[in-house]
This record gives sequence, structure tokens and C-alpha cells, in this order.
Amino acid sequence: MTIKRSNRGVPIDLDALMAKASEATAVGNMRVNAHGDVLGPGGQVVQSNEDRVRAYYKNNPRSSTSASLKGNSPAPKLQPDSAAPEVKTAATAKENVRTQKSQPAPAPVVEPDEFDAPQEPIGYKEVTLPNGDIEMVPVYKAEDE
Repeated sequence: MTIKRSNRGVPIDLDALMAKASEATAVGNMRVNAHGDVLGPGGQVVQSNEDRVRAYYKNNPRSSTSASLKGNSPAPKLQPDSAAPEVKTAATAKENVRTQKSQPAPAPVVEPDEFDAPQEPIGYKEVTLPNGDIEMVPVYKAEDE
């Protein structure tokens, strides 16, 4: 439903307006109603819009041609890919487990007992960067200055 507002703010339902005036004669010199049906004497429908359009396209076959701008292109020749991925299903998974050769267990990963824990800085110092910015850098061990 299309409701528009007029210049004065009055709401206008365009769908209802079109449905109401569907049988009215359209303005112009073509003698058709709002549907596009050709009207005869007394406002009777002589030919429907759909029949008129079908007759036009039947009599003028060049009026609705669809032409490719690329020209005629040959159809691609598709061949099966030899490197196609293997289809994995439950049946193939069972077969893979059944036929799989036993592999030696990987060597266990030895983890160190202690990790280098992050240290708390003992202080901060100002460092001037080449572009003039000043950055605060943490200091972790005492330096002789």
C-alpha cells in the first residue's frame, strides 16, 4: 500500500486511487483505460492490453531481440578433475581406521619446571624519540648512570 502526502499534508492512498480509476478512460488520444485496454464506442473494451502487446511482439519479431555484446562464445569443455578432493563419509572413516598402519607414538613434549615469569619494573624512565615524542619506558634492573 503506497500512501503519499500531498503538498498540503493530506494523505493519498495511490493504490486505492488506481484501483478506483481502473475502468476510467485514460487522458490522451489513444482511447485506452487505465489498464491499457483498447476502448470502443461507449467505453466497451475491444481488445485487452495483454492481447495487444502479444500481437505486437508476434508481428514484430525484431522488436524484442536479446543479443549478447560479447558475441558467440564457445561452450566450455568440462573434464573431471583428477585432483578432486576425496569424499569423506562415515564409511570411509571406518575403512581408514581399519587399514591404517600403526604409527609410533610421538615423543612427549618436555616442559620446563619454571618459566620466565614477567618481572615487575623497578621504575620508569623518559626516552625522547627522534620525532620529539616522549615515551615512558619501564626499567627492570638498576643501571649505573
